[in-house]
Amino acid sequence: MTADLKGKIALVTGSTSGIGRMCALTFAREGAAIVVTGRNEKRGAESVEMIQNVGGEAIFVQQDVMEEIDWKNAIAETLKEYDGLDILINNAGDCILEPIDVMPFETFLFMMRVNTESCFLGMKYAIPEIQKQGGGSIINMSSVAGLKGGINGTAYGASKGGMTALSKVAAAECAANGNNVRINSLHPGLIWGPGNVESMGEEKAKKFRDMIVARTPMKRVGKPEDIAEMALFLVSEAGDSISGQEIVVDGGYMAV
Repeated sequence: MTADLKGKIALVTGSTSGIGRMCALTFAREGAAIVVTGRNEKRGAESVEMIQNVGGEAIFVQQDVMEEIDWKNAIAETLKEYDGLDILINNAGDCILEPIDVMPFETFLFMMRVNTESCFLGMKYAIPEIQKQGGGSIINMSSVAGLKGGINGTAYGASKGGMTALSKVAAAECAANGNNVRINSLHPGLIWGPGNVESMGEEKAKKFRDMIVARTPMKRVGKPEDIAEMALFLVSEAGDSISGQEIVVDGGYMAV
């Protein structure tokens, strides 16, 4: 789809690769200036260059979303460069899959920090700045695992479920306060890319992919572009009345 994001400022966490990078490129294509954040400076510079190559404007801010000081810095750098913030995409996160009786407590706590607590920090510091712009949009990148149980999803499902609940609470608070900051959670199914093979190995990744495809009515996995296009709809004027919702993009996986 197309949308007019000219003059809008979007901070996209974890936009050094995958879904986050595609969201940044898609928003830039529609005129938004992008604040790319992530831990990897090299990949961040690559994202900025890709945005500039399509005629967009962007800066990179190194950020660990688990650290409150990094959130304060990312917002400060955004305001310093662009004097405002209209859109936040809480995309950065991690996925560790282990059974509950095997997973170390430290791993569970890490997953809650990187997925759920980072979402809280992002909204805490972004909402007041978006409000100053007269309103805007926040998308918290959850997962179908945040809506449906899955084997070995102990920490991942819990952390993504926490993001889902946080999104609803914050959306209700913002609406009640009349500040016109819309907040939604976006729930991808399996999104396929080079990172799947890198993290699981080629043979295991193929088996996992085939299993998900077999359970998906549309018989395919998703692409980062699928999620970026839905995110674009939600942050645009077309999504102006949508807040506090769980938006699923999964090829029908959750329907069966």
